[in-house]
Amino acid sequence: MGHQRGESVTPRSQQRGFTLLEVLVASVITAIALTLGYGAINQVLLNRDRVHAAQQRIDDLQRTMRLLAGDLSQVDSRAVRDVLGRGREAAFRADPRGTTLVSLTRGGRTSFAADVRGSLERVDYALEGDKLVRIAWPVLDRTQGTQPRRRVLVTGVRAVNLRFLGTDRTWVTQWPRADEARLGTRPVAVEITIETDDFGKLLRLVEVPG
Repeated sequence: MGHQRGESVTPRSQQRGFTLLEVLVASVITAIALTLGYGAINQVLLNRDRVHAAQQRIDDLQRTMRLLAGDLSQVDSRAVRDVLGRGREAAFRADPRGTTLVSLTRGGRTSFAADVRGSLERVDYALEGDKLVRIAWPVLDRTQGTQPRRRVLVTGVRAVNLRFLGTDRTWVTQWPRADEARLGTRPVAVEITIETDDFGKLLRLVEVPG
């Protein structure tokens, strides 16, 4: 019996299902799309981690600068006894040839009634390898057995350079100056330069109270 007029005839070749080759091609395309998708997601996550790490690094450097500037802006004229008890150390002392970058007596510290130090504190800054370390002493006139509190502020530091402005408007790298004998003298200002592995040189100028 023949087909009725007007009916469409579908060729046998168009009625078959997907061939194995077509299935494989589709699978490969899907796999490539998924791989690209996962790659994009991984790249986004990697970029996010890098941004977070960079932001954390910036926060650490800014916090270090604020703390160093805060100590310098609270310098007190109170000299301290040396660890051997044979003499006095300057209230503010810095020598680029030594292991300690700067040593100072600072005020403005919150104290309690039982704290014999009052509002004063002796603080050192040192560069140990690539670490900038803040060293706070529990007493002003320490002995060889006195143990300080050490805090690593930031790592990845290549160098720390300090310059000190005298009352004659001359910049020097050592304090007290060779021609200055008084132990309570302080510079007018301190220029801080921290050189890092990733952000280069960071500079800040801090005014020291007279």
